[in-house]
Amino acid sequence: MKTATSLALILSFVGTMSLAAGPDTDGDGVPDTAEPLLHTDPGNPDTDGDGQNDLADAAPVTAPDPTVSGGAVSPFHIGEALVENNFDPVAKADAPDHLELQLINDTATDVTGLTVFYTFTDVDTGEAEAYAASLGALTIPASGELRVHFDETGLPAHLRANPNSIYLTSPAAKHVTISVQAAGFEPVKATVEKDAGGAEEAD
Repeated sequence: MKTATSLALILSFVGTMSLAAGPDTDGDGVPDTAEPLLHTDPGNPDTDGDGQNDLADAAPVTAPDPTVSGGAVSPFHIGEALVENNFDPVAKADAPDHLELQLINDTATDVTGLTVFYTFTDVDTGEAEAYAASLGALTIPASGELRVHFDETGLPAHLRANPNSIYLTSPAAKHVTISVQAAGFEPVKATVEKDAGGAEEAD
């Protein structure tokens, strides 16, 4: 895990680079060439979703958990939480490894206002990342399901994943935690293990 001192040194270095460095695709003040050093996303100025610009964020890939314990029993549950062996039902073929959630509505009313918090921990080094994401207008239909993907495809119900995350860059096994909450309800949680070998591309 990066120490506070090493992260501060990297951020200081990046701040110096930003004065004269090359392209900064997402306009966060961190040059694209420096984003891999921070494990941040060159296409997202707030990689971890905590509301802070990556350059200003002392921990740009460790968002605090926005979900809150308490509230009424959740109207939905997590059916599947996949981090490997994904399948594309449209192409009827394997899909590259990514975080995929199946959210199943247990009620006769649509569920909206969803927030997701997920973490990746490298089991060899202990390095960890944490991300928060609002699902915006995505809805779990009454008595139905919603599949949410975190990847780089840009398709409907596919939220952007960080291409410099340890999920992709580290070949070690990962411990993954997920918390999903609808406003006013108890969060629903899941854990899943990612085998060693890094993220696999589709065949």
